[in-house]
Amino acid sequence: MKRKVRIKRLLGVSGRGWFAIVAALALVALVAGCGSSSSSSSSTAAAESSEESAGSEEGASEESASAIPAYDGPEAGLPSEYEAPKKKLADCTIGYQNISGAISSLAAEQEAAEEEAKALGCKIVALDDQLNPTTQVNNFEQLLTQKVSAIVVYPIVPSALAPSLAKAEAAGIPVIADTTPPQVTTKLPKAYVSRVQQGWDQVAYLRAKYVAEQDPGAEFVVMGLAAPVESLEYLGERTRYWAEKFGLKFAGQIDAQEDTPASASTAMSGIVGKYPNAGAVFAYNDNAAVAASTVAKASQYSATICGGNGQKEAFQAIENGSLGCTVWIDFHEMGKQLVRGVYDAAAEPETKLPETVVVPVEIVNKENAGSLEPIG
Repeated sequence: MKRKVRIKRLLGVSGRGWFAIVAALALVALVAGCGSSSSSSSSTAAAESSEESAGSEEGASEESASAIPAYDGPEAGLPSEYEAPKKKLADCTIGYQNISGAISSLAAEQEAAEEEAKALGCKIVALDDQLNPTTQVNNFEQLLTQKVSAIVVYPIVPSALAPSLAKAEAAGIPVIADTTPPQVTTKLPKAYVSRVQQGWDQVAYLRAKYVAEQDPGAEFVVMGLAAPVESLEYLGERTRYWAEKFGLKFAGQIDAQEDTPASASTAMSGIVGKYPNAGAVFAYNDNAAVAASTVAKASQYSATICGGNGQKEAFQAIENGSLGCTVWIDFHEMGKQLVRGVYDAAAEPETKLPETVVVPVEIVNKENAGSLEPIG
């Protein structure tokens, strides 16, 4: 930070008094020169140092935000894909459970899974779990009854699937998990052969980094989902972790009671009323973020709103200025890798797959929204 320092000197002396002062100053200069020439320069340096220090303190938050390091969290360095299958699986049918087909990014993931199954010569039975744990268990049991070759599932409440997973293991049907457990530091339960992660920790990091760089030290609110979806709960936890690590201040959390735009709008209205000074709102997905941005605009609420998934609607909202950011997740690659991994496990049971694969993610804001392809 540059500063202008103005020094005003007022001399109200004239006549012989003036000459006396000049003479005295000359004598002082001579004595100082004979002693040490550093005192004058030291005091000047001290003054400059003091000014620089003051400037540094005022700009500390900006400097710390701009100095945020590259991502080095638990998902760093993990593989992004499985090896191509080496063996052919005869009479292949893959069961694919979509946690919520109403979400466009997950619909795109399913489409990619269907394409990969076809490329591998497999039939695919796709079922919609509708974010309902009971529906998910019933769908899993249906796939077991149909004696599919393998199953892909995104557990809503992992413990609810335990009995069904035990049946699959006993029948020799490999199961691959979509983003479960979401913490890559948590060991994969033996009922699953592997897991493909949406990279929620990186999503949390990228959103927090973006806001910290735009508005250092801002207060933030988390908009979660009341449904007990483990991966979304983890996203909320990691969002708070990274945001606070980068100097943002946690104000609170309000959850949407259902995964609908109307419920997200209600949650955002609560945020506007309860946290009027928040500088940022981190929503659990793009549908919620876009709904929240509509409420914010109507309420003249200036917080930066960030979503996650990278859907078309979020890109449009970013381009028109109503949404601050989202994180694009490669859901096409997600669907492909889920099917490829479970196919590998069924075709070569003796081959050990990587415990975790994480697909690519990327921050999206106004600077690059026009150059990336949205999901769905």
